[in-house]
Amino acid sequence: MAVIVEGTPPTRLRFTFPESWHVDKFDAGNFYRKHILWLEGMKAVDILASRGDLLQLIEIKDFRGHGIQNLKKQESGRLIIDVSKKFVDTFAALVAAKRSEERGLAPFYTLLCDLQKRPVEVILFLERDDPETMLRRHKLTLADLTAKLRRLMSPYRVRCRVMDRRHMPKEIEWTVR
Repeated sequence: MAVIVEGTPPTRLRFTFPESWHVDKFDAGNFYRKHILWLEGMKAVDILASRGDLLQLIEIKDFRGHGIQNLKKQESGRLIIDVSKKFVDTFAALVAAKRSEERGLAPFYTLLCDLQKRPVEVILFLERDDPETMLRRHKLTLADLTAKLRRLMSPYRVRCRVMDRRHMPKEIEWTVR
C-alpha cells in the first residue's frame, strides 16, 4: 500500500493507494527538482498514479479554513487555469523523463507517450468547507469546475475530474482521509 500525505495539521490529507498502483509524489521528487523546477514558471502536479493502462495526474488543493481568500481565485477562473498549467507542465516533464530514460518514472511516461492512446485522467482534488448553496450561487460546484477544466484541457484528450472526499466516484480505487 502506498501512502502520500499532503498538507499540514490540522488539515492534512492522507491518500492511500492499493498495492497494484505505482505512485509518485512528483512535485517533491528528485527528477522534478533537479531537471524541471529550475525552468522559470514550470509547475507540476502533486501525485502521479498508474495502474494497468490508466494514468492519473492528481493536483491537491485544500481550501478548508481559507474559503473567503480563495473565492476570488475560483470565481475568476484563475484556479482552473493554474491547475491546467500544472497538468500541461507535468506532461512536458514526463516527456523529458522518457527522453532522459528516468527509470523511476517509466510507469507514468510509458502510458502518457504510448501511441495506443491509453486513458489519462487529470484530477483536481479540491477540499473546501464552503456551504454548497454558496458554491451553487457562484457557479463553483464540482460539476461547474469540471466543465471549465474540460474546456481548457480538451486539446489533450484527457478525462477531467474535480472531486473531494464527499464526492468520490465509486470506481476510484484509492482513498483519502
